[in-house]
Amino acid sequence: MAKLHRAVWALSTVFFLTLLLRPPLAAIGPLLPQIQSTMGLNAAQLGLLTSIPVLCFGFGAFAGPVFLRKFGLAGGFTIVLVVLTVTIATRVWFGFPYLLLGTVAMGLGIALSNVLFPTLIRAEFPGTVPRMTATYTTMLSGFSAVASGIAIPLSSALGSWQLALALFAIPGLLGVFTWLNTVRVDHPQASTAEPVRSELNLWRHPLTWSIAAFFGLQSSNFYVMLNWLPSMMIDRGMSPISAGGVIAFMSMVGIPVGMVITANLKRIKNLTPVILAISAVTAVGLALFAIGPAMAIPASIFTGVGLSSSFPLSLALIGMKGKSQVTTTALSSVSQGVGYLLAAAAVFLAGIAHELLGSWLPVIFALIIASLIQSFAGIYAAKHPNI
Repeated sequence: MAKLHRAVWALSTVFFLTLLLRPPLAAIGPLLPQIQSTMGLNAAQLGLLTSIPVLCFGFGAFAGPVFLRKFGLAGGFTIVLVVLTVTIATRVWFGFPYLLLGTVAMGLGIALSNVLFPTLIRAEFPGTVPRMTATYTTMLSGFSAVASGIAIPLSSALGSWQLALALFAIPGLLGVFTWLNTVRVDHPQASTAEPVRSELNLWRHPLTWSIAAFFGLQSSNFYVMLNWLPSMMIDRGMSPISAGGVIAFMSMVGIPVGMVITANLKRIKNLTPVILAISAVTAVGLALFAIGPAMAIPASIFTGVGLSSSFPLSLALIGMKGKSQVTTTALSSVSQGVGYLLAAAAVFLAGIAHELLGSWLPVIFALIIASLIQSFAGIYAAKHPNI
């Protein structure tokens, strides 16, 4: 009974956590023109605003194992939930410097959550790691899509983009409540404590770098599109509301495919065809976006399916390739740290490239190349033995 009771609270926490991790970021893209107009921002400042969260994902990921050793899983997630709630609620009210500062704190909180999540799944749901990862990533994608779609209508209804973004802090209050109730219940596996340090030097392990490359390249595609796709569409004549709808549709359409693939990873003996298909579908979708807004729907379908499949696959590889909780945390930290730093650079450079070249086409072509290269890294990681 205690085990079931704890599982219900833990599932509730995962639900509210996913409402904190992507919507505050996904809502920024459609609102960028309003933010730029209100605050008088230039291209470099917009680039900072969009790339800083992903940059923090990278640096914050490296702190994951140290953070876990110092505060434990229970204390660590409590701190993360409180920090996210406070920063999401306050970062929009005190000018651009505080917006950046709050975005840094929010990004670090999300980074720690990203790293600790595979460990949380192994601890709370040890027998269903792929399935729970699929559930988690499905909710991330779904809530991200909803946030993108409602950002502009919500801002219009409230008369303020600041208030619209601040409302995304509400799930944090509920998440703190459910997590505190989770850790009050005795853990059914508390007697099977693991060492807090990994004996492996993952920095020298080829599996780490292959997962980091796969994670980083697919994250580059996702965050560049998440932050800049509305601007790409608006620059080519689409209305802001329609552009927000495109990013929402792209985020939503591939969710069922990604969930099915991730939930059935254990049944798939050879992941090579899956990884090749995911990368190829992503590349085709990006190429269709290069044609223009007339191809927005088929482009969103292909790109959405590719991105919604590659992200959960990258997380599942982390969870499946580590033989213990401590190795999983360390592998998650290094691979996500390196991967997100690569993605942050891509987001920032995408904005600068558009400013310098006056076109989004070079950015899209670069993403197509990245989606093809990621297949080689993913195939190597999938074939490598667990460590």
